[in-house]
Amino acid sequence: MRASIVRSVALVCCAWIAASPTPAVAEPDAGSTFRDCSACPEMVVIPAGSFSMGSDLEESGHQDEKPRHPVSIPRPFALSRFEITFAEWDACVADDRCRNASDDGDGRGDRPVYNVDWNDARSYAAWLSAKTGKSYRLPTEAEWEYAARGGTTTSWFWGPAEDSAGSTKACKFANTHDETSKDAHPMYVWSHHKCTDGFGEVAPVGRFQPNPFGLHDILGNLREWVQDCHHAGYLNAPGDGSAWDESACERRIVRGGAWIDGASTSRAAYRHPEEAGFRNYQVGIRLARDL
Repeated sequence: MRASIVRSVALVCCAWIAASPTPAVAEPDAGSTFRDCSACPEMVVIPAGSFSMGSDLEESGHQDEKPRHPVSIPRPFALSRFEITFAEWDACVADDRCRNASDDGDGRGDRPVYNVDWNDARSYAAWLSAKTGKSYRLPTEAEWEYAARGGTTTSWFWGPAEDSAGSTKACKFANTHDETSKDAHPMYVWSHHKCTDGFGEVAPVGRFQPNPFGLHDILGNLREWVQDCHHAGYLNAPGDGSAWDESACERRIVRGGAWIDGASTSRAAYRHPEEAGFRNYQVGIRLARDL
């Protein structure tokens, strides 16, 4: 009798366990940060949402940025809080998974890595994915612009170029072509922000205030590779945030403007094509991770 009761209780218990739903995995909160390993970049969770991608004629005459069109980012993703640094890159080099990137004698550590091409960037993402078991990749062009805007609709996430007092706000938020780099490189005669950010060339990451999504140096410091193939404008571009890619792609896209880029080329909508093998001191990377 006692054994029969024990068997009955066990059957009821096991049936209850089998019928119990698997607990849902909570989505990380937008704006929260994490690292998957000590050598991994710090990541910020970017929320799902919608925005208008590109620019109108009032903002820019660049046909590459038109037509302005709606894009929906259907699910949260993570983006590196800072541009990938030389220290983070060198961990991949030490693992024999990445090509060494020259710092041109200017120093490494927490300076953003440059002299890396599109294929180098994908090698680094593949190394991180293998190391952590997570899905690291280059952001799509739509994801990048959505994240760079941080919910804003102005040309720069900090607002108009000039505030009511007539002094630019850019130097609080971005290392772009300003009075400092103009003095250091007088041959750069294009438009510049009329303020002083203290850096005549590339700055260590995180020295400027972040955008509303918590991303540092998203405009300025270095241009950043994205996944997409270059197309001359947005006619028939995907509206779901996915990469606009093709197998025979001659040129990829860099975004964000660099320390030598002036007001007209450090906007959230600005885009520039480069060959996938292009390497120089203006271009670095920022990675996305699927959640």
